[in-house]
Amino acid sequence: MFKITFPRKAIYILLITALFLTVVAPLYQASAQAGSTAWVNTGRLNVRTGPGVNFNIITSLLRNTPVTMLGRTSDAAWIQVALPSGVQGWMRSRFLLPNTPIGNLPITWTTTPVPQPPPPTGGTFYIVQPGENLFRIGLRFGLPWTTIAAANNIFNPNFVFAGQRLFIPGATTTPPPTGGPIVHIVQRGETLRNIAARYGTTWQAIAAANNLANPNFIFPGQRLTIVQAAPPPQPRTYTVQRGDNLTAIAARFGSTVQAIMTANNLANPNFIFPGQVLTIP
Repeated sequence: MFKITFPRKAIYILLITALFLTVVAPLYQASAQAGSTAWVNTGRLNVRTGPGVNFNIITSLLRNTPVTMLGRTSDAAWIQVALPSGVQGWMRSRFLLPNTPIGNLPITWTTTPVPQPPPPTGGTFYIVQPGENLFRIGLRFGLPWTTIAAANNIFNPNFVFAGQRLFIPGATTTPPPTGGPIVHIVQRGETLRNIAARYGTTWQAIAAANNLANPNFIFPGQRLTIVQAAPPPQPRTYTVQRGDNLTAIAARFGSTVQAIMTANNLANPNFIFPGQVLTIP
């Protein structure tokens, strides 16, 4: 009867290999995923100091800006990223287009986000009422609608709903509902432009509402009716499907191939891929 023996060196190699496959390899895979790239997949995306809308905004990134993924929250709703400048922050995962599965990222935040205190100027919360929009709310608080949108991570200023809770930076109390148009009494040294900026509208809208022939001629004590400016048009977007081409997409939306290429910085009209989000001018 033959007895099979293995050299001691071979046994050591087998043990080391098994250890690598069970311990080292998964760690290597996680660390590799942590250096993966993702691209911003919306018009403008806020980068915050922590995973939640109550954390301060560091900056905002435009569509197609690349970021390096570092980790994620336990529910994968937020991704920890490093910006091209080296600054680190957190972004919503649903607005990113990653080149690897988000679930493979290491979990770097497992506890419930702790809201940071309001900025030194303070603030208050406001519940949106039926029929209100962001522009009207801005007029009520004397703030530009863009300030409220940024504070609440709102990407489309036309989409707020009754019952929504908004943080109003700088406000300490909620003003009573207004039954009519807002009237501003011109103060010494004011111009139509800085009055418009205060109420989140445009000087053209105020001039038209008050029949001002010369927008440079206003005087202290003059009563101006403040109206909101029309919201900026929101760009259309389209997610490329399998089998799509730019010619068919342009025909579908009444646009042109060249216009879509320009809006999306496309160098080659034949190179689009399923899942790509295109801005349609």
